[in-house]
Amino acid sequence: MSEVWRDDVAAMAQRWSRVSLDAVLAHVRTAIAAGASPAHAADLALAYGVAAGDPVATKRFDEHVATDLAAAVRAIDADAAFVDEIAQRTRVRLVVGDDRAPTIATYKGTGPLRAWVAISARRMALNARRDAKPERAVSDDILADVVDREPDAELRHLRALYRTEFREALSSAIAGLPDRARAILRLRFVEGLELAQIGRLYRVHESTASRWVSGALEDIGRDTRERLIARLDISAETADSVSRMVQSGLDLSVARLLR
Repeated sequence: MSEVWRDDVAAMAQRWSRVSLDAVLAHVRTAIAAGASPAHAADLALAYGVAAGDPVATKRFDEHVATDLAAAVRAIDADAAFVDEIAQRTRVRLVVGDDRAPTIATYKGTGPLRAWVAISARRMALNARRDAKPERAVSDDILADVVDREPDAELRHLRALYRTEFREALSSAIAGLPDRARAILRLRFVEGLELAQIGRLYRVHESTASRWVSGALEDIGRDTRERLIARLDISAETADSVSRMVQSGLDLSVARLLR
């Protein structure tokens, strides 16, 4: 039987470096023999490339599904922060996976890949809405456990003394980050992704992802210190202690506020 889809698949995979064309063609043939539609052969190839971790395939996938993915989430809740968070979670599940293979490896090619991704995003959004916890009261101190865990008596005293000011300064510093930096910190400290997994999501080396995380934390620490010192009427000596307080356990404090 003529493989009328072959040229489309070859064009899709021609610049991929992680998988060979022969492997892609073999995957598509197997899927079609199992019931996939030849009309979705290019989608099957794309999903295979993404599951294999090819950066060019992943970039093409992001461009291919971004609009439909966001629209599916927006249909459940149009809040921009919710859309961004669920889109990110969906992408992590599809492209990186958790303790198993990326979910995109289960795409069977019986329908368009964009529709399949949109269904996954919609399911993720519905689950998030169902599992959503009531919002914390404004007075609820989400950094209380950070204070309790501080081993240094002086810093623990400062955290307790300036708890409200610290929380507000840190929240403002996080809000002032560029979108990508905030998203990467959420992936690292809330979703628990390893640096290599973040690198795969953003199609960069693990060392680059590490620099991004470190740089974002440095920016937050510097901004938080400046905000605190500007707000509090403190001596130079106390300002030094405040700087140490901000730096101590910064990643844990950031994780609490990003949840």
